[in-house]
Amino acid sequence: MVEIKYSLVFRTPVSIFSGLAIAGLVDRMVMRNNEGLPYLPGSTVKGRWRFFAERLLRTGGLPEGLRIHGTKEPLCKDVVNACTLCKLFGNSAIPAMIQVGQAELDDTQRPLFLTLLEQNRNRNPVVYPDTEIRPGIAISRTRRTTLEDHLFFDEAVPSSVTFSGKVRVNDAVVAIERQLLSASGRLVDRIGGRKAIGRGALENGIQIREEA
Repeated sequence: MVEIKYSLVFRTPVSIFSGLAIAGLVDRMVMRNNEGLPYLPGSTVKGRWRFFAERLLRTGGLPEGLRIHGTKEPLCKDVVNACTLCKLFGNSAIPAMIQVGQAELDDTQRPLFLTLLEQNRNRNPVVYPDTEIRPGIAISRTRRTTLEDHLFFDEAVPSSVTFSGKVRVNDAVVAIERQLLSASGRLVDRIGGRKAIGRGALENGIQIREEA
């Protein structure tokens, strides 16, 4: 296995909702680690990465060594003969050749967020000082109008924040497949919830850095 670093630089606020809420205050809150800091699950990053890798593979004109199963064909079941997409990202029958770790706050910003949390610890244990609370209104998809009495508030990590993580790449992944990972990663435009209203916009996609 080879470990490679990746980073996510957000141009707009980002939200990865945890399913938790504060009754009467915040309806959807972001995911936090055991230190109380926001983070992005590796599965979320990997899911978007896979989406754009598939899009790139289906554009046609692939170089030798890259291939993908047909759109009407089932996912690959045989590890030996698996297409590039199923080999790298896996499926229900084939283990993935890459393991994407969760994205934590970058070391350049982590101390500031920890300081904010510490300063707020005895003041307001409910609302976090390192995030924004944003209003929204539920919309009926059938009527295409707003719903009455459906005002909600959710939490978002401010823009210009950077998250970083690690990807473990199996030694069986060859050079052309690594190039695909890098190219498709750069295509990822947004990650997280409420992308339709502009949340989670990335600067230069998933940026692959040096080996960890």
